[in-house]
Amino acid sequence: MPKHSRLILLSVIAGITLAFTACAAPETALPPTLTRTPRRSATPKSSPIASPSAAVTPVSTTTVAAASSATPAPSDTPTLVPTPSVTPTLLGDCAEIWQPGYYVMTNDFKTKPDRFNCMIVQSSDVVINCDNHSIAGLNYGGYAFLIRQYNFPLLQTPNNVEIRNCKAFNGRTGVFAEAGTNLYIHDNDFSNNYDDTDKRRFGIFLGLTEGGGIRLNNVQGARIEHNTTNNEAIGIDVRNSDSIIIHNNTATNDSAWGINLLNTQHSEVSGNTLRDNVRYCTWGNGTVGPGCDAGAVMLQDGASHNAVKDNTITGQNANGVFIKAHGVRCGDDNLIENNTIVNAMYNAVEFSFCAGNQVIGNQISGSYDAVWFGFSVNSQVRNNVISNMRNHGISSLNSRGSIITGNQITNARDGILLSWSTYDPQQLYFLTPSPDNYASRDNTVSDNILRDNFVAGIHLLDSIQNQVTNNTFAGNGKNVWIEGKSDGDVVAQSP
Repeated sequence: MPKHSRLILLSVIAGITLAFTACAAPETALPPTLTRTPRRSATPKSSPIASPSAAVTPVSTTTVAAASSATPAPSDTPTLVPTPSVTPTLLGDCAEIWQPGYYVMTNDFKTKPDRFNCMIVQSSDVVINCDNHSIAGLNYGGYAFLIRQYNFPLLQTPNNVEIRNCKAFNGRTGVFAEAGTNLYIHDNDFSNNYDDTDKRRFGIFLGLTEGGGIRLNNVQGARIEHNTTNNEAIGIDVRNSDSIIIHNNTATNDSAWGINLLNTQHSEVSGNTLRDNVRYCTWGNGTVGPGCDAGAVMLQDGASHNAVKDNTITGQNANGVFIKAHGVRCGDDNLIENNTIVNAMYNAVEFSFCAGNQVIGNQISGSYDAVWFGFSVNSQVRNNVISNMRNHGISSLNSRGSIITGNQITNARDGILLSWSTYDPQQLYFLTPSPDNYASRDNTVSDNILRDNFVAGIHLLDSIQNQVTNNTFAGNGKNVWIEGKSDGDVVAQSP
């Protein structure tokens, strides 16, 4: 079933430098300032509007490593600069924000037929604190918060925008950023927005869909944390962006994806809780059923050099972590590490057609296949604990140069399956149509512990020139089962 890199220092500090009046800021007032640690390769930039006397809190850092590098460091929570003397600009209704400032909602808002988009941010250096008030959308249209470019025709991109302590529901999307830099979206509840499925949870087989909690487009540097994004199409949706941290959010019962990265690089999805993200649809053969390429975490269309780590993925997610590249660009060099993935309906981790992806140190149980990858090059699957699969522990189809080592696999059909199958190059038109390029070959399977797997501990099916060494077996139907072509295979069994 066909179904991360550079060191990045990323943080956002919210600071408010001078006071504003209750309804309008004096012309001489300076706005709140958010600062972000620049990339190591970039020239550090000082804020052009920061008060010289403002207190500066040390910036926290997050490392997002390349898939071939060390494990990324845990993300620290950004720290707000103390601002006890600030008087905010108070908001009593939906508004367009054209000036830097610190804005606070005083009551709940409702969008109107003539204003589907409630809060429109067209400025840099803006902090919006909803103070736990809500924005109710109208018939699932428009955005509670729209961050957009301004000063036509020069089109400046908003920089340093913070949204916190907000609730938004019944809209198309809670927050939509059409472009931005240094965004900080935290401690919000953006649940119960647009879902393209019906009451039965029936919808299209997923290509792309729209609507949900948080959507970032063309954003360079953002932190999204401590948000709740439940009961909509997509919880957190990031597209065509770079250096995004999605940390410690909840995405439950979303019909497409809990978290989606599309053509997004050097980013981190960590410490999130994702449950029951699935829909029903009509599959290509006419069968109606669940799955439909939905899942907890989706990386697609060239989403590369990202880390998905320390997440808890439970319940009936269609898939756990899915790097999708069927008919679109590959997502290469991603790291999937130290996640707990339980009871995915199909595959706990799935990727195909790409290179250099790593699956390391995950706890996986109760799925169909724990790790499925196909037509892939130089993948690594290491040090995972896999138990109670309905089908295979680790299954590799038409892949080469894989390293599968240090895994503990118990109670699957085959613990590890390396296989080759014919394919239609017209369907997989983006592949070189030579069977030799996508034979199952040159893989290393070593130092795994395989116990109580019903058919075999290790199963090689038309897979050649593999090194199978130093594996430990107990209670399997067969320890090593070799079928079909086996040219150049080296198999050395341990007891």
